[in-house]
Amino acid sequence: MDDLEITIVLRYRVPEKGLTFNGLLRGLERDRDELMRNILQVILKALEEKAIEDYKEAEPERYLKDGRQPNQRKLMTSFGEVRYRLAQLYDREKGVIFCPR
Repeated sequence: MDDLEITIVLRYRVPEKGLTFNGLLRGLERDRDELMRNILQVILKALEEKAIEDYKEAEPERYLKDGRQPNQRKLMTSFGEVRYRLAQLYDREKGVIFCPR
């Protein structure tokens, strides 16, 4: 298994005065589902980029990046629906477009 390092930057606006630790936790809890959906999208994108890199390293002249699928996939998670367009590669040898695994 390869290690994949993903850096996620979280910017959260907090008031300068009157903020309590419990208030901060309540705000994070309120936004938990949106945060988790965004984290999942970042992880999926990083995994796709790694897969594309592996394909291109194996046979550099064979594969070309070919954008993303036109239709979004709908993933149902415990924190709500996540819509994501899978990346695509073009195989010059076979003349087909596919999603990297």
